[in-house]
Amino acid sequence: MRTIKQLKWSSGILILMVLGLLYLVLYSLFVHTPAPGITEFYFADRITDAHRILIDRYNRLNAGKIRVIPVDFPNIDFSTNERKEILARSLRGAEDGIDLIAVDIVWVKRFARWCEPLGKYFTAQELNRIVPDALYSCHGDSELVAVPLDMVQTSLYYREDLLKSLPGGDEAIRALQNDMTWPDFLKLRLTLGYQGPFYVFPAADYEGFICNYIENLLSLKPDYFSTVGFNFDTPEGRRALQQMVDLLHKDRASPAVVTSFTEAPSYEYFIRNDGLFLRGWTTYDMDFNDQPYDREKQQHMKKASLPYIPGGRPASLFGGWNLMISQFSRKKEAVVDFVKFLLRDDSQEVFYSESRYYPVVTSFYEDSTSLRKYPEIARIRELLKTGVHRPAVKDYTNYSKIMSHYFSLAIRNKITVDEAVEGATRDINADQSLAVER
Repeated sequence: MRTIKQLKWSSGILILMVLGLLYLVLYSLFVHTPAPGITEFYFADRITDAHRILIDRYNRLNAGKIRVIPVDFPNIDFSTNERKEILARSLRGAEDGIDLIAVDIVWVKRFARWCEPLGKYFTAQELNRIVPDALYSCHGDSELVAVPLDMVQTSLYYREDLLKSLPGGDEAIRALQNDMTWPDFLKLRLTLGYQGPFYVFPAADYEGFICNYIENLLSLKPDYFSTVGFNFDTPEGRRALQQMVDLLHKDRASPAVVTSFTEAPSYEYFIRNDGLFLRGWTTYDMDFNDQPYDREKQQHMKKASLPYIPGGRPASLFGGWNLMISQFSRKKEAVVDFVKFLLRDDSQEVFYSESRYYPVVTSFYEDSTSLRKYPEIARIRELLKTGVHRPAVKDYTNYSKIMSHYFSLAIRNKITVDEAVEGATRDINADQSLAVER
């Protein structure tokens, strides 16, 4: 397996890091000499245990004909923003290098210009097997340009062992099994009297922080982006951000250090400092198996629904990864064959059993064998009903950068919530105007 090593920050200049990592990717690709008579292609993703099992299985089934070579982007080494920049720069170079890429579901429209339209490769019957929410982000300008690989949702984690050790902990665990508003959740901090970190969440200046904000926003107004757009200078826009700011500066429920955290550091801090509650993705059970911080503590982590703002409704943001094929690849037929292998029912089950990604095929949630084997599917189906999507617009990543810049200033108490939503709205409007002129 070709694993890209972590490049540490030395100067704090993102462009140098991206160029350095891109060099490592290209070096990994081109030092390899293909075996005669075998079609080899490169697949870039975070290579989990499920990926390893399925890539090995596919390579054995196609021995002597096709070989998939994985290029790994470990969570520990790469934020989603860093991974996006590396892949975009690689494709922008129009090189026959990486053939198949896994992209965050909100990158699809940005990457569509460099990737192969997929409608001609998939029949209506094949697409009808896929969960509609998983296909939501797979089109660019009404054309299928991606297919889903897996799904995740946001979730509240808690340390069951710590809760059980506290007065009232058993009652709190029972209460967590139902939907809970933020005020009711924050009351637990007082009733439990826990002295360690109460609620940990990633609040650095990056996309993961904006996932939290959008989740709050769509809880208050599910049709926000279709009716209001990217104007956040609204009552809902302010309330969604104020709730996050208050966690640090009013409720004192989260430590100030969360403003420097992306996903992996927030998880590490939570484990090492005996945090009580953590905002994460539903894959956290297995996301850090390769480099566990403390297996004993991690085995006590349980899931519940995230709290929601009063007046809104429970909401859990959809995440996940879609597959896109580089238009510069000269091995498209072999790549499509592998993609269809990954979408088989048995392959999708491996993504769940080994890495906790939600399968993207409807059969998993309906088949009696699956329901007997995984009784938690009933709970997952209920959680799926609360799922909300980030807006599927071409310039979303640009808008997200603007939002995270201003909103991270607010959560660090550098500007007010009003100034943050006004600034983000103003700059997004300016960006939209420039896009029209271009």
